Amino acid sequence: MLCAIIFLVNQVNAQLEVVKIIGKNSKEYKLGYGGFLKFSYPISETADLTLEGGALIFRFQDDPSDGMVLIPVKAGYRYALNGTGTGFYIEPQAGYTVHGANSNEIIKGFTWAAGTGYLFQPSGSVQFDLGLRYESVIYGGGSINYVGLRLSHNFSFKKRDSGY
Repeated sequence: MLCAIIFLVNQVNAQLEVVKIIGKNSKEYKLGYGGFLKFSYPISETADLTLEGGALIFRFQDDPSDGMVLIPVKAGYRYALNGTGTGFYIEPQAGYTVHGANSNEIIKGFTWAAGTGYLFQPSGSVQFDLGLRYESVIYGGGSINYVGLRLSHNFSFKKRDSGY
């Protein structure tokens, strides 16, 4: 399956993210961090279908050796607002957190996110992306909500205007 995705995609994004849990449990956790890979396939000059997977780590405030790990997998739709495929964009996503755990519960469930960001003009096959998003994991014990600031380094395999 991974080989098929690699042959179909136009772009792979290596992403680093800093996240903050918001809501009822926010004071229990320090700032979180994570890494993701996002595969994208252009469907028009301004839009991409995306598939993303990665991991987030949150440490407890009172015990930094313990915390929570989340592994979400999401599909999305990224739309560039100015019609060129770069500049400001919006990106809704939906998926599933395939694994999540903290010291006292297992966390698996429906995951959704709403994001926005800025895709910088590419320089050769390299393009940077700075994004902000809100994400929620809904599971049997409640929900975990967080906001994240993400920096992506996009690796393009084809020109956008030749692929869709």
